[in-house]
Amino acid sequence: MITASDLNTYGRYARASLLADLVELLALKGEPVKRAVLADFLADTSLDFELIQSAESDTADSDATPLSERLDGAHESASVVFEQINERHNVLACRYPFETTGETVTYNGSVDFEESAYIAVLAITLAHAYSVQSQHQPHEMFERIVAKVLRLRGLLASGMAAHRRAGGTFESALQNACKEAGLKATPNAVPRRKRAHDEGVDILSHFRWEEELRPGTWGFIGQVTVGSSDSWEKKINEPSPNQWKSLTGTWVPPSPFLAVPHHVERSTMEWLTSKSEAIVLDRLRLVGYKDEIEADERDIIQAVIREDVEPLAG
Repeated sequence: MITASDLNTYGRYARASLLADLVELLALKGEPVKRAVLADFLADTSLDFELIQSAESDTADSDATPLSERLDGAHESASVVFEQINERHNVLACRYPFETTGETVTYNGSVDFEESAYIAVLAITLAHAYSVQSQHQPHEMFERIVAKVLRLRGLLASGMAAHRRAGGTFESALQNACKEAGLKATPNAVPRRKRAHDEGVDILSHFRWEEELRPGTWGFIGQVTVGSSDSWEKKINEPSPNQWKSLTGTWVPPSPFLAVPHHVERSTMEWLTSKSEAIVLDRLRLVGYKDEIEADERDIIQAVIREDVEPLAG
């Protein structure tokens, strides 16, 4: 059952994004949601509206809040959720498969939902968060999407984590990933853990200037997660540019990034970026360049659509 009863399903820093995703899912299932209906639903719950409106608040005393204040808070929270949806539409334009007409979110049907890049990433996000039954692993699917988008952006890219899962040692995974990404693997160039898994990097990427690698190339190292927003601060700091400049032969520190399938809320994006030298690749940035939909992505879209969803109705 997919439900809005726990605002922390995506973690403390993606509560409005969670509700926006549920509004979109209901629209896909033919149950369009009006802003006023969402506000009524929120007013009838014991949810703390500040949890939706600010990632900094973690306490609630909703039973002591006067009804008039709860109604005002519910409408403001619904507006915050719709602002998330409007940002998606503004950034993605024709790649966004929903419309907000008359304060209602509807699926526009411009493309089969099984052929929509946006819906594929939305489904991966929901499938992981709600443990939707599927033969596919959302995190592995999302890693492939990130690597493919980087390739479409003109970079060489390889899944370090995927090579590691395929078996063998860290050294062999590094050799295979670097070969695919046009980098030079030097696994013993720096100290590392004896039983290293991936040393904080899921994706290796490289902008190649020439056929033969010379010192001073433009590399990228990425941590990819489908997990809770509570983990993002830790995850964004896991890749070590100084370590990986030696492991991959770039000589200069590669640029780190964090990739997530969620729509990262603006305040959270600012917070993450201010605390790290890494950038964040979220749903909006990735979907803008994702092209074809693969068979396993169609399967997970169908699995999510089949799930029962709690109506957002008062």
